[in-house]
Amino acid sequence: MFDAVVVGGGVAGSVAARELGLRGLRVALLEKSRHPRPKPCGEGLLPHGVAGLRSLGLDFPGVPVKGLRYVSPCGVTAQADFPSGEGMVVRRERFDAYLFEAAAGTPNVETFPETPYDAARWKARWLVGADGLKSQFHRQRDFRVRTPRLHRVGLSTHVRGLQVDRERVEVLFHLGGEVYLAPSDDGEALVACLYRKDALPAEPTNELRVLHTLRSLKALRGRVGSIAFTTPVLGAGPLGLSLGRLAADDVVLIGDAAGAPDPVTGEGMSLAILSAVPLAEALASGRPEAYEKQRRRLASNAAWLSGWILKASRRPALADRVIGALDEHPSLFAKLMGIAVGAASVRDLTLVDLTRLAL
Repeated sequence: MFDAVVVGGGVAGSVAARELGLRGLRVALLEKSRHPRPKPCGEGLLPHGVAGLRSLGLDFPGVPVKGLRYVSPCGVTAQADFPSGEGMVVRRERFDAYLFEAAAGTPNVETFPETPYDAARWKARWLVGADGLKSQFHRQRDFRVRTPRLHRVGLSTHVRGLQVDRERVEVLFHLGGEVYLAPSDDGEALVACLYRKDALPAEPTNELRVLHTLRSLKALRGRVGSIAFTTPVLGAGPLGLSLGRLAADDVVLIGDAAGAPDPVTGEGMSLAILSAVPLAEALASGRPEAYEKQRRRLASNAAWLSGWILKASRRPALADRVIGALDEHPSLFAKLMGIAVGAASVRDLTLVDLTRLAL
């Protein structure tokens, strides 16, 4: 019998399985697919996620990025560097495969690719749900999902023929949501289009929806050439889910299964990585409630930041004004960047800061 069965071999599941194994628990890591496999994602690791990964003895050759650029619907721009090191853009199919292999090479961990979870077969003291937005554990009464009032969906892909900043991640606001652009491997670009569900373009395919969005943005005029898709356009939604509980009896949730911050913050993978140690320590000591408290603390900055960005995104005139304020007041943008990477708290914002952010 295993001490822990981890369901889902993505970022959250593989890192959690590895940390549990290193603490002496016998772990089964189940993945219903076989790596490498495609995954809808914005593919960004913020600096604290990169640092967290390396602190666990893991490294991955992603594309480094030094900061963010926000662009409003009317073209108002503000940019800033991360305050604590570089972030990284990673190809999910390669990154997930790397982490799954790292877990497979960890003492006490056995990996089972192409193995869906079957409660009758897999018995353990602890069950860790790391199976994403559509987690099977959400069907349990203890883990009911709180659906956000604003229903949002995302499409992600990789392309050639689009000029992007090779040093920064760009977030471009438009009438229906945001476009998230980042440099990717081999000179390609990561494109993630985020929409309110009622603003999803009416084109008949996801590829045409992405093309329509890119060609409609004023900020991308002259940067969009003959677009070639190099990976499938994958969809995800609803975005920004939260849960009332993350631990109940012998079951704990991690990663997007534990609630997913809206991807506009780029926080999802970093949160999954940073949650793995508290989860492993809590289960090793038999105190899952300690993990739940720590995970909520880790997620609090992303929850606040996504709420602020989405308020601005829904009103183009407000987005123009707020992004203009970030450009005019670099110290305010620096505070926001600190909040984004976990180096500062929302409590560090003054009343003047909040006024400039139109809150």
